[in-house]
Amino acid sequence: MEKRTILIVDDEETQRKAFGKVITSNLGHKCIEMKSGLEVVDFFVNKKSLNNVSCADVDVMLLDLSMPDLDGLSVLKQIAPIKGDVQVIVLTAKKDLTLSVAAINYGAIDYIVKGERDIFARITASINNAIEKKNLKYQVSHLARKERDRVIFSDISGKGEAISKAIEAAKKVANSNVPVLIDGPSGSGKELIARAIHGSGARSGKPFIVVECDLLREGNAEEKLFGSEGVVADGMVKNIGKLREANSGTIFFKKIDALKPSLQVKLLNFLQEGEFVPTFGKMPVRVDVRMMFSTSADMKQLVATKKIREDLFYRISVFPITLPSLKERGEEDVRILAQNFCRDFSVNENKKIRSISPETLNLIFNGNLEDNVRQLKNIIFRAVILCDDDTLHPEHFPQLLIKEDSNLTKAIAAVKKKSDVNSELIDIFDEEGKCKTMNMIEEEIIKRLVEMRSGNLSEVAKQLDIGRSTIYRKLKIIEQ
Repeated sequence: MEKRTILIVDDEETQRKAFGKVITSNLGHKCIEMKSGLEVVDFFVNKKSLNNVSCADVDVMLLDLSMPDLDGLSVLKQIAPIKGDVQVIVLTAKKDLTLSVAAINYGAIDYIVKGERDIFARITASINNAIEKKNLKYQVSHLARKERDRVIFSDISGKGEAISKAIEAAKKVANSNVPVLIDGPSGSGKELIARAIHGSGARSGKPFIVVECDLLREGNAEEKLFGSEGVVADGMVKNIGKLREANSGTIFFKKIDALKPSLQVKLLNFLQEGEFVPTFGKMPVRVDVRMMFSTSADMKQLVATKKIREDLFYRISVFPITLPSLKERGEEDVRILAQNFCRDFSVNENKKIRSISPETLNLIFNGNLEDNVRQLKNIIFRAVILCDDDTLHPEHFPQLLIKEDSNLTKAIAAVKKKSDVNSELIDIFDEEGKCKTMNMIEEEIIKRLVEMRSGNLSEVAKQLDIGRSTIYRKLKIIEQ
């Protein structure tokens, strides 16, 4: 189950503690507490943080309607326009149909009387429904934007410092026309950032045209990019080219480092003059486009080796944005991304998968995902297809398990070579003289090391240079 943040607002401490225990212990969510309506309004209006949780991080709010300083209904009235997607469940000491209708009119989704029988079961069901509603609302909104080919910054998952820094930089340039160069490792989300800049700026709703520079290698590459002036029988232009397709919108050059030298010259001229002459044309054509570029290469090194023109590099890198690798984003971002992909694919594939097990998340994070977010998305998709349960487990990621087993075999060989023969020798034959399987030998080595390290699995994983999830999996085999 994906961990959510629940805000409890109640002036009675015993109630806050009781509800908080249900939320954290029974449901496994994160919980923050407030005892005043004024505190809630200040939190949302002034966009404050509490225990490193901002108002934007709150998923569900339990709001008491009867508070001395500012009642819950007044709180709802004041925060309704700014609370965003927070799902509000109101609490009251007695039934009052007028109050409940008013609360729902101001954005509450449920109304719970504190004196109800099985109050905790009622709150549990209401919170689960609120989260499901929020997920569904996100799905509908996301699919609607996808259908319109529009991405916004809230579609970019992650809370780590590295990705947050890149997003903040992208937001600053969204309403500008300055050229943007987005660099970062393969699969890190460069096109997604470019689409979010386009979708959040003044050109949103206009064309977003992608140019795959590494595919512009044929003889007609210039015509594909700049178009031609030749006409067909109906009088229409034979090929308007990518630049004119993007007129009034954005053109995004993927892998700009792969652009042919001859096209680099003509693109530089367009950047300088704002116009170009199409193939077979005589008169210049002027178009209004926002230009963005991406690369996974070291552009300065390519400039030094003259594979990229220096003047072109300085023209396209007016505003650079660097994206981190998946490892650099950290374990929390990997968890968020994995759970979001799992949720999306489960809906698309009509599966009932609700969570990813902790050992599976550990396996994913310690896996060698060289293709970053793109590869993570692919392995989650495959796992969802394989899974017939309500939870993703390590066995649904065979490609990661194969890599871990390979690393384990190499690590065991290295450890055996370095270890003292008298104390670390593992017999490859059993008591009947039969050769042990590789799994049995691996298990014995791990078990021996766990005993030697007094059960410190982190130390064993470090010595063997494998993920803790592999040790968990092997220990389970031992216990069986």
